[in-house]
Amino acid sequence: MGRLSITFCLIALALSCFAGLQDTFAQGLDDDLYINGFVSQGYLNTSENDYLVPRSTNGTADFTEAAITFSANPMDRLRIGVQFMARNFGPHGNSQVQLDWAFGDYRFKDELGFRAGRVKLPYGFYNEGRDVDMLRTSIFLPQSVYNEKMRDLLLAYQGAGAYGSFDLGGGGELDYHVFGGTLNVSDATKGIWDDTTRAGAQTVAMITGLVIDQQNGWAPGTTDVDYRNATNSEITFPWIWGGSLAWNTPLDGLRLGATFMNGRYHYQGDLHFDVVEPESEPDSDRYSLTASVDETINIDYVMVASAEYTHGNLIFAAEYSGEKFGPDKSNGWYGLAGYRVNDLFSLAGYYSVSYGDSNDKTGEAYQRLGLPDYYAWLKDATISTRFDLTSFWLVKFEYHFLNGVEQTISPPIVDDFNEPLAKNWGMITAKTTFAF
Repeated sequence: MGRLSITFCLIALALSCFAGLQDTFAQGLDDDLYINGFVSQGYLNTSENDYLVPRSTNGTADFTEAAITFSANPMDRLRIGVQFMARNFGPHGNSQVQLDWAFGDYRFKDELGFRAGRVKLPYGFYNEGRDVDMLRTSIFLPQSVYNEKMRDLLLAYQGAGAYGSFDLGGGGELDYHVFGGTLNVSDATKGIWDDTTRAGAQTVAMITGLVIDQQNGWAPGTTDVDYRNATNSEITFPWIWGGSLAWNTPLDGLRLGATFMNGRYHYQGDLHFDVVEPESEPDSDRYSLTASVDETINIDYVMVASAEYTHGNLIFAAEYSGEKFGPDKSNGWYGLAGYRVNDLFSLAGYYSVSYGDSNDKTGEAYQRLGLPDYYAWLKDATISTRFDLTSFWLVKFEYHFLNGVEQTISPPIVDDFNEPLAKNWGMITAKTTFAF
């Protein structure tokens, strides 16, 4: 049975479950069953450097999203819901319908509720609604915090969580969400996982080349070992845990927050290399080499500190993110301002900065390799416009002024040292969304 057929079966099963709950709880489920969703189509084009999707310099409309959500309140304090989503974003998704989230939620009182299932991960202020275009003016959230390559990591946890809200009296209100469980990686060859595999494989290539040289009596560095691809890749999470806090301060419109996640993941796969022996050797030849990897890596932390202020149609926001996976540390931040001019038109802008290595923000490591320093960062000044043509149809346009190339390649090794990627470049994007 194909993936699409399986999905339709799951949808039918979900609907039958809702119908069953109607009988079980003797509630008017038809009155409490909500169905909504959206369909969107986008376009992006970069002036230089491929970014977010392959071959973006040629322009691409390979940017389609669609989702349908079913939710119900079959009894007092109980909420259940499920969302199916199909996404085609460059190599990601391939328009396959997948379970985006599905969970049950029972709230005993304002201070305590429980969720279980596949639950949207609390990460920053906007991760839980990152796929809902109606919630913001920009097409892309700032990539320094909401990196598209990390979407699979940050999408949802599978497990259980507790949440609630405490009234602090004159001190405002405090919301919390704590959780534990695991993560599901649908494709270990995409996004951050592909970057991590490539970076590790490039290190293995350098070590393997040196070992081969020593074994054969050649001078170190004369053997060329190039990473080709990985097969049988599998990533599993033994466990993850984390939580979020959001403080609605006494100052009307101001909220502050923090999120944190810790855990570990296990990578298993076969890395394939092409080996070229020195031309000076009479038996010079090209052959293949495979290295099997079986490794557990700690996620020491994934964290975000957030601030947001709203006043009427005006919004200001700023967030700082940091990650540490084993020895690798990265960070980023952004500041955003937006204004809803009228019912038709909204305008926003943000400045975003990310660093692939928190300990080398000036690119000294790249310069030692003979590469430009701007390989260490990506700075993004973005202007976004939004037109609400109807209550269910919107169109957005956005331009990114970009400096640096940190998120466009897999550091620290690149294929061509003679033609570095462009330092200053741009990206234009457009998107339309229909919601129901």
